[in-house]
Amino acid sequence: MTASVEPPRAASLSVVVPTFNDLERIGDALESIVGQTARPGEIVVSDDASEQDVEGFVREFAAGRAHGIPVRYVRLASNSGDAAARNTGIAASQGDWIAICDSDDVWAPAKLERQIEFVRAWTGGRRIALLGTHGYNINDRKRVISAAVMGPTSEREYEAVRHRGGLFFAIHSSIMYSRADYDALGGYRTDEYGAANEFDLFCRMAERGVVMNLPERLVYYRKRAGSMQLDLFWERHRNVTRLAENQRRRARGQSPVSKEQFAAQLAAEPAWRRLMRRKRVWGMYWYRAGATDLVNGRRLRGGAELALACALDSARLRHGLQGALRGRLPRRASSRRRVPGEPTPSAWPPA
Repeated sequence: MTASVEPPRAASLSVVVPTFNDLERIGDALESIVGQTARPGEIVVSDDASEQDVEGFVREFAAGRAHGIPVRYVRLASNSGDAAARNTGIAASQGDWIAICDSDDVWAPAKLERQIEFVRAWTGGRRIALLGTHGYNINDRKRVISAAVMGPTSEREYEAVRHRGGLFFAIHSSIMYSRADYDALGGYRTDEYGAANEFDLFCRMAERGVVMNLPERLVYYRKRAGSMQLDLFWERHRNVTRLAENQRRRARGQSPVSKEQFAAQLAAEPAWRRLMRRKRVWGMYWYRAGATDLVNGRRLRGGAELALACALDSARLRHGLQGALRGRLPRRASSRRRVPGEPTPSAWPPA
């Protein structure tokens, strides 16, 4: 059994904003944090050795636009990746609870309020270890393009994922968790699963308590060229695949496989299976690259990339387009309760 954790209060919550060379977008993120209906105790911007003057921007923001919320800046000595930036920001923070908001994403005004209310009112069989929310995908012009929906939304769904040895998913910029749980796990692991470090944390958090998401869409997740999802796609995919295998092994009571063991396991597969796997992965890559270019106005390039994705894996393209279409269609008013502060599909948080 894990130790009890005090429920969150807004004043005891630190928001950590990891960033790297993102002065174009970090202002939107910070404005959405200081505009919360439940004001956090502090904001810590953790700069992964940017070449831009992030420190000057944060100093100016803290002096004139933070509305009394303390905003602090910390900088890594060298560019070390998102996991190290998050760990550095959390180490510099003082709150009993931590919320993460990447510098290119944005919160709806009631995001923290709804999460705090939910955790404080929780009466489930196990306590909540990590809580995220659903959201909307947006392009770099801040236009909503589709719903961002992932991960379990109830304790029952959480237990089902654990039982079958599945992965836990959430929009990283939507999550909050207690410092006690973070410290007990040793934070984000920078080496074990590389660019998939957040999914590793989610799965380890699930051993301490419920990992789930509010189905309310309270975060805007930006799809853009140059994002980690594309730049680190291949490393991320390799590590997510091994993490998924190790989750299945955990559910069966087996020991996890190392990077070397997993590489040998894949290499031992029949040639036709390795070829099909590569074909699907390339299809996934070109689908993501094409969709990102298309929604950001690069239509010719995006169309060509999506055509290539279709040739490699037509099912993925079809499912992706169906999901995007469902996210843009209006929902019946009775199908899901909308809460104050939750954006409509066409809304954008006020500056």
